[in-house]
Formats: sequence, structure tokens, C-alpha cells
Amino acid sequence: MAAILISGACTRANGQNRTKEAPEKVAIYLRSIEIKKEKHLLMFDSNGNFATDSLKTIIRAGGSVFWELDPSSGIKKIERIYPSRARKIFTEDAKKQVFGKGFKLKVPDNIPENTEEEYIIEYIDQDNLNVKIDPYIRIED
Repeated sequence: MAAILISGACTRANGQNRTKEAPEKVAIYLRSIEIKKEKHLLMFDSNGNFATDSLKTIIRAGGSVFWELDPSSGIKKIERIYPSRARKIFTEDAKKQVFGKGFKLKVPDNIPENTEEEYIIEYIDQDNLNVKIDPYIRIED
């Protein structure tokens, strides 16, 4: 599971850092990995957070989130990035960027603080397997 959080200042025990003010732009880097013969997604963001399958990324309302492939990602193609249930943060699917393999989501301006939303990253790995991972996005001040 992965998440994007919008947040304020503090340090989290799980390796996720929160800055004094949530950033306007966050990049999330993706790498496909295998653990005990199961596919997983290693994710790390420009806020200094990292996790396997369950990253929570912090961003402010009105900001932009960018998903990029790590240089040794093991991913051939990101198929789609979309909400799994609620549609507060993801009012539409993340958009594929014109150049490159990345995606972008513009977070609406009117999202209340502490809103958290699960989403799906669907990708094709180097073995041509279709993999789906469900992280989160969280909005905070």
C-alpha cells in the first residue's frame, strides 16, 4: 500500500519525516522488488520518506504529486494511477506526462486537513507481470 499525505511538522517513527510545512510538490520514485517470490513496490519520496507497498506521502492541498521510475526500477511501464475508493484527493486519475514515463496528480485546493485516500498504482514489471499496489495520500497543513 502507498499513500500520499498532506501534513505539518514532526518526525514519524516509521521512517517518514514531516517538514514544518507540507510541500507544494512531491516526487515519488518507484522500484519493483521481489520478496519471497512475491512482487512488491519499493517507494521513496522527495520528503525523505520510504516504504515497501505502504508509503504515505505528505503534500499540501493545491499541490502536485509526481510519480517517477527509479533508474533501476525493474518497471517497464506504469499502466495507471487511480483512486481505489473515495474520490476526494483523486478527483480524476493521475495523468501520464507527455515526455518520460511519469505521472502527475494535481491535488484540489479545497481538501480538508488530515484527509487520507488510498489509491492504486498499476504497472508492468520486467517479467511482463501486471502488478497492483495500493498506497495512500494524506493532506495536512
